[in-house]
Amino acid sequence: MTLRERLKFYDSPEGAEEYLDEYVKVHRRLSDRRERRILARWFEGMGALDVAIDLPCGFGRYYGFLRAHARRVIEADYSRDMVKATQARNEASPPSGFRCFGHEIPLRDGAVDLAFSMRLSHHLVDPEIRRAHLRELCRVSGRWVVFSFFDHASVKNLLRRARTSVGLTRKPPKSTLRRAEVRALAQECGFRVVEDPWLFVIGSGHRLVLGERVR
Repeated sequence: MTLRERLKFYDSPEGAEEYLDEYVKVHRRLSDRRERRILARWFEGMGALDVAIDLPCGFGRYYGFLRAHARRVIEADYSRDMVKATQARNEASPPSGFRCFGHEIPLRDGAVDLAFSMRLSHHLVDPEIRRAHLRELCRVSGRWVVFSFFDHASVKNLLRRARTSVGLTRKPPKSTLRRAEVRALAQECGFRVVEDPWLFVIGSGHRLVLGERVR
């Protein structure tokens, strides 16, 4: 499936349902549990939030979690059906959401207290788009950013690169960022990285990042 075909499928009712089905799988449930433990600790230190944006919102996996900490949660996604589904499933009242790209968020600078983006960066094939996505999260947030990225130095990525180099797999390389690069981008945008732990050192290449605006 080409990138254009994948995007078209994702932006459809069928794509929305398939994404929902993903989180029935055992490894997805384990990842979800680990993510929530990390996030719960971070949110305790944030205090009350006025507005948060969840991008991509997917099927609303984090709506309840975010709504418990923020007065208003904006659900945003490339897929119109994802936005509709999460609002219907979570009975968002009043409904607040829109369709957009991760690197082009139609909000003013500092419009939200928290820009939240889990598991999008590694789907962005173009490295410039991955960087632009992080810059946009920082631009629209006046206080905090929370996001994930696939670490270039992760065991999973190094194994994929090694297998590709000797012809053991035809899978494309992972869409990664380097830890130092992410920290530099955050600093450039006026944020400091408070923490950036691995989701799992073995079995996952994702890092979760908590950033706080300092200027």
